[in-house]
Amino acid sequence: MIEMPPSLFPAVRRALVVAFLAVPGWSGAQDAGTAAAPERIDLSNFPGEFVDKVVVPIPAEIFAVLDKLDEPDWNSGIQLPEENDRGGERSILALTFGSLVAEGFISVQAKNPEEIEKIGKRVLELAESLGLASAVRPHSLSIIEASKNRDWGKVRDELDATQQTVRTTMEKLRDDELSELVSLGGWLRGTNVVTEFIANAYSEDKAELLNQPGLISHFRETLAKMRGLAAGSPAIRAIATGLARLEAIIAEPGELAEEDIKQLRDISRGMLEEFYFEKPAEAK
Repeated sequence: MIEMPPSLFPAVRRALVVAFLAVPGWSGAQDAGTAAAPERIDLSNFPGEFVDKVVVPIPAEIFAVLDKLDEPDWNSGIQLPEENDRGGERSILALTFGSLVAEGFISVQAKNPEEIEKIGKRVLELAESLGLASAVRPHSLSIIEASKNRDWGKVRDELDATQQTVRTTMEKLRDDELSELVSLGGWLRGTNVVTEFIANAYSEDKAELLNQPGLISHFRETLAKMRGLAAGSPAIRAIATGLARLEAIIAEPGELAEEDIKQLRDISRGMLEEFYFEKPAEAK
């Protein structure tokens, strides 16, 4: 987390925090294949958005650094779950939508057109459930078409535009809470896939990418302020507890150790199993 002088704080608090690993927060993000990667990670030099004093790095920049340091097998990170009916609760649909867009970015990193096409169709289906199909359909069709043409920059741009369209539309409909949940879902999926890679090939440089206590604190505050049916949802309560556990690990002074990364991986996975991944049979 990087502190900003008060004079540079936004006049109005942003309604939504952008996921720092997998969900786009900057429509001009470069294609990961062409982004210049530094020799080591220096979060103070990352471009990004300032949200309540928190620097939210641009996904393409982070992925480029990870590629430079370790060349991860992004295909192994794709874990598009089987479609399942978890009910029509809008908070769960919003969380799932965010994670699905994050899955799209993982697939872009992997340059996997088959998975991207599946995700494009699933994005549209979820948008229909949220009542946003007309707004999302053009983006979904463009994602599928660009993936067939192996135009990865276009796919990334359309995923970014999809996320932004959903957020903007929800905010216009005064669904700010759902807009926040879209971002949280994407952040969780991105965090989980990167902790998987870092746990498999640990280094302090890569572990530093996950040192974002201010961002976790923001999401915790978001859930604490929720009202209505969503606030009482068992999934939302479980995610709130998971965020507290993540924050406790990251708030500890010193570098994130390899064991810390494994805990972050396991906790974030458990949170995703509340709405995205299927729970293990023994946990049901």
